[in-house]
Amino acid sequence: MSNYKNYLILSLFLLSNLFSQSLINAYGIGKKIEMFDAAATGLSSGGLVPSFRKNISLQNPSTWQYFDYTYFTGTYSIAEKKILTNTKNSDSSFGNAQFIVPFKNKYAFGLGIFPYSDQYFEVDGSDNNEFIAFGDTLITNHKFRSNGGISTFRISLAGSLTNYVNAGVSADLLYGSTRQYTVFSIGELDYYSQKRHLYSGSLVKLFLNSNLLNKINFPVDLYFAWGFPLQTVAVETYNYKPFEDSNDSGIQDGNDFPTISDAGDTELTETNNLYSPWSYQFGLNYQINDQWNLIGEYSVWSDKEENAVNFSILNDQIVSNNHFNIGIVRFGPKLIKRFTDRFNFRIGAHSNSLKLLNSTNSMKEYGFSTGISYNFGATNNQLDFTYAFRKRQELEKIGDEIIQNFSIGITVGDIWFVKRRSQ
Repeated sequence: MSNYKNYLILSLFLLSNLFSQSLINAYGIGKKIEMFDAAATGLSSGGLVPSFRKNISLQNPSTWQYFDYTYFTGTYSIAEKKILTNTKNSDSSFGNAQFIVPFKNKYAFGLGIFPYSDQYFEVDGSDNNEFIAFGDTLITNHKFRSNGGISTFRISLAGSLTNYVNAGVSADLLYGSTRQYTVFSIGELDYYSQKRHLYSGSLVKLFLNSNLLNKINFPVDLYFAWGFPLQTVAVETYNYKPFEDSNDSGIQDGNDFPTISDAGDTELTETNNLYSPWSYQFGLNYQINDQWNLIGEYSVWSDKEENAVNFSILNDQIVSNNHFNIGIVRFGPKLIKRFTDRFNFRIGAHSNSLKLLNSTNSMKEYGFSTGISYNFGATNNQLDFTYAFRKRQELEKIGDEIIQNFSIGITVGDIWFVKRRSQ
């Protein structure tokens, strides 16, 4: 049980997720995170169809009844984004942590922490300007910066409805904050204008999967998910008084003007219906043979509110995203007879089409991914390694962007709520 304590401590770092910066994060409440675990990313999947093991997806609770043990799973990710003008930035992060408990191969329960949206970005304003004041030539410029995002605490339940139909439900409790800065520079002095946004809300997602077609010897499993808000996302905005950063510390302290004690009270504004996401997902898994599977997935996501546009320096927000992916995966057999049986292999490709509220152009994204897994230990622990490549087109003012991602996932099991044989 000591392994679980170590991984639970590690998961606390998820409270401050960091992802590579991108201009797309400046739209509305930021870019929604779509791919969480390394196994799903290896198929370019949104997590609906099986990607972890045969018949199992870590993001789809309706598949968890096939687990034989209790599992703790987490992902570490390294990402690099490159604008075609050769500007690069990169970062690394813990992607998610999840605890899954199956019961009697019919029911399952899960708790997890996941990133939801990313609002890390920095945008320079117009070109430097010069003006003369009291005989001195001063250079002025400004830039915008945002740090933070939204995370979710997820509770999931699953069960078998019939011998051919399984169901699951996930409830996401959203939380998080962002700090937005506008920095005006005059000569060597910086002047800060700050805002802090605190987010709250709750979402629900229903899952179904069925292998009924197997009954007529047609080896296709079907998957469906429907997501909707239980409580639309609300935000509290704290507007801080501007200050002169006299000592170039980047924060307001006793050396600045005005000091913290003289800054006055912050102004609070509330927006109740900031964000209202709805989603539909459809997927299928065609079993070519006992090990090889052909998968396909299509999803439609949309935001029914238009208030997030007021929180964007680009005066726009993402209102819809259509995602399609297809892939091939080879799952190792359950009974391991030779060393190669311990490996799973995946390869996938996807396309996204993102629509903005105030733009006639759609942002396009294309990419491919590949991954390999290694099973070890008596409880079928698993290591997942994934590489993904994406190209995002039609970003405002910067053109195209290339994203490369390398993810490592680890899943460790133990015997909880599983009957042991009597000695």
